[in-house]
Amino acid sequence: MELFFATACLFAVTLAASFIYYQRIKLAQEEYESSKDVIRSITVGFTQQVKKIANLIRNIEIDASEARAIASEAIKVSQETMETVKETSGERQRIAEKIEDTEKALAEMKEEMQKLSRRPVAVPARVAVDAPIPLKQGAVLDRLTPTELDVLTLIEEMGEGSVPQIRERIQKTREHTARLLKKLYDRGFIDRNTSGMPYRYHIRKEIRELIQQQKENREISL
Repeated sequence: MELFFATACLFAVTLAASFIYYQRIKLAQEEYESSKDVIRSITVGFTQQVKKIANLIRNIEIDASEARAIASEAIKVSQETMETVKETSGERQRIAEKIEDTEKALAEMKEEMQKLSRRPVAVPARVAVDAPIPLKQGAVLDRLTPTELDVLTLIEEMGEGSVPQIRERIQKTREHTARLLKKLYDRGFIDRNTSGMPYRYHIRKEIRELIQQQKENREISL
């Protein structure tokens, strides 16, 4: 009986000890799980902070790179501006020197003109530009080609005519007609009216008299 009682007591003590030990293990397990969650939370939070810091550093690097680029561009522009200022200063100096040289040249020209104005001026004798053709040189009309004589006769009949009108009558090109009339004008056979365009040509009085006289001589000979 005593043995049974001792065994029962031992079993009860063992069972109680086992229960207490189990409770402690369970509590330790719960504390472990709780601490593991805390550690996980801390780890997640730390990781997030690390990511934020990394992003911040990356943004700072980007901003720093942009700042370096802007600073480099600003330095470049500043250097170009300084070079432009130097070139402009040099150009202004050259312009000032040219202006000074020009002023000196003008002063010298003015002085020379004043000297010339004080010199006596010889007035040349007036030369008659449109002097009539001397009729004592022989048969003037014999010097003309048949075409030139036909043109003079045509103008004498028309009284006055322009290049297009004369060209149409003699059936020549405009350039040929213009050269022909200029030649007759330069030789003094015709005059031209420059008051309008196109110019109009007419026979000089003494040439008209020669043409009319030639016509009369032909009629008499017939």
